[in-house]
Amino acid sequence: MRKVLTVLCCFFLCAAALSGCSDKGTKEPEKQPDNAQTPGESTEGIDQSTFEELLQKGIENGKKVTVYSTHSVVVSGCEAFKNKYNLDVEFECTQIGDTNQITQVAEEVASGAEGADLIFIQDGARVMSDLVEEGYVYNWYNQEIYDLVGADTEPLLVYDYCNKVFIFNSDNVKEEDLSNIWYVTDEQYKGTVQMKDPYSEGVNMDFLTQITSDDYAAKLEAAYKDYYGTDLVLDSDCPNAGYQWIKMLYNNGLVVGSSDGDIAQAIGAEGQSEQWSALITLNKYKKNLDKGYKLGFASNVTPFAGFIYPIYGLLTSNADNPDMAKAFLCWLFTEEGWFGNGELKINDGSLYNGMTGRFGDYSGNTNLKVTDGDKTVKEWKSILVEEDPIYCSERRADVEDFIRSEEH
Repeated sequence: MRKVLTVLCCFFLCAAALSGCSDKGTKEPEKQPDNAQTPGESTEGIDQSTFEELLQKGIENGKKVTVYSTHSVVVSGCEAFKNKYNLDVEFECTQIGDTNQITQVAEEVASGAEGADLIFIQDGARVMSDLVEEGYVYNWYNQEIYDLVGADTEPLLVYDYCNKVFIFNSDNVKEEDLSNIWYVTDEQYKGTVQMKDPYSEGVNMDFLTQITSDDYAAKLEAAYKDYYGTDLVLDSDCPNAGYQWIKMLYNNGLVVGSSDGDIAQAIGAEGQSEQWSALITLNKYKKNLDKGYKLGFASNVTPFAGFIYPIYGLLTSNADNPDMAKAFLCWLFTEEGWFGNGELKINDGSLYNGMTGRFGDYSGNTNLKVTDGDKTVKEWKSILVEEDPIYCSERRADVEDFIRSEEH
């Protein structure tokens, strides 16, 4: 991945001197704690600090806890958590998209400025290359989290899974029409397939990167023969079937949009004659279906029906109150932290309902139930592409360059 953080560091060293942005002063990122988990390490030596111990240490610390999250539910969760335990510790929780969040966290930690203690963030490729490898954030969990989450603690702790599947205009498309993912390259669907621009939505680019891995490329090659009835012949610039699928997708008139919600409404509007479909979040499908838009989604697609990606929960290396941040992280994996309990209130006086009733959000704690009518994480994983943040961080630049070459 291309790195710009050296330039950012220099800029913010100067900025800190001019603005006096914090009492920490300018410094290099702090050494990660001894109990920080590193990507790929074994589960031996897991932090044995309990939730109660972390909460008490956080109270004794007394400093403000700052949380950045790409998901709005975490922001209301901060308020519910503080109110539940009647904490005097200040919580500042802000919803920030993953691209801006990556830049901001890197700037803050590199300069020693006050900033986040805990982040919830997607786009595993950039998280690995721009934050984890630079030492700005680290993976942490204790035994309590591990007992609930298991393997999804590594290489980065998964707080929430989200998924993107093929949504279609139910007036003009039948689910069985979308039974093989190579349909997006078929001339009869030219110019009718949409997705959010992968250059502005990192998880979309991670998906395109992931399908170039040997395993997914092999599945795509077999699916091509199922769809077209002939063996796939790779173009000279395509190393495998994953690259070939990407090339043919773009060459078949892929429409890129700026918002999954806007795309859902565009393809689901009544009175259309086009066979519109799109690879967008299941959450946006459900919300707009409830508003009357004509939408369906395909889950029986060969060899996969879309992709599933994590929102990770990570500690920053210069957190002011790391113990309280860890306690909050532990709480979010409980049933109360995920759904609320029907009594907890947030600051505007309304109840904290967490992820109650949501499609397309699934706790890393797979013991928790999913919304009626939705599938479990295990079921989704069996039919969707899973993001490997290490693979994506190593290969995404190649895929980005490949797409640019095809666009020109």
